[in-house]
Amino acid sequence: MKRINLLFPALLLLAVACKHKPQQPAGNAETTQDSLNSGTYLPITDLIKNDITKVDTYAGAILKKMNTNGKKDSSYIQPAEFHKLASQFLLPELDSASFHNHFTEHSLMDETTEMLNFIYSPKDADGSLRNVMVFLQPSLATDQVKRVYMERSFSSGDTTIEQKLTWKMMDYFYVLTIRQPKNAPAVTSMEKVVWDPQSFAD
Repeated sequence: MKRINLLFPALLLLAVACKHKPQQPAGNAETTQDSLNSGTYLPITDLIKNDITKVDTYAGAILKKMNTNGKKDSSYIQPAEFHKLASQFLLPELDSASFHNHFTEHSLMDETTEMLNFIYSPKDADGSLRNVMVFLQPSLATDQVKRVYMERSFSSGDTTIEQKLTWKMMDYFYVLTIRQPKNAPAVTSMEKVVWDPQSFAD
């Protein structure tokens, strides 16, 4: 393991993460970095909002797929429903001030996948947002955020709800939800929304 330094533009231009490619250490499979003192966390909400704007502009069709305990269904949806479903990713905990105060940031350069992974962990267990990961593709030109992954855990009445949320830029998002009632079997559902036609069959 070897420490590296990364420099980020002030707002990361919303759709990009940085302008500096991290050095690749010889002989190591991955590089870790503690960037708590970098001063700026990735603007995750802005990145997702920017992708939503692209969907509004370019998507010809939006496909919604559902799988609840093995029962599958799919349908095309209108932009209004897309926005409602996408709002699951625009969490108040991701507000820049709150996020910086309540989460720590580390980064991991995985040479196997050639991805730079930013890992955000909560400082305490009081909130519903448990973990956040941002996967970035380094480049000599402009580094691109490829995917955002989040985990949530919270209660609704006597039901415990766990969610795993994945947003793949310019392609799709999906939410895996496990609902565990107090005195009943768990219900697992997966909701996937796709706007890249090449991924409709996935």
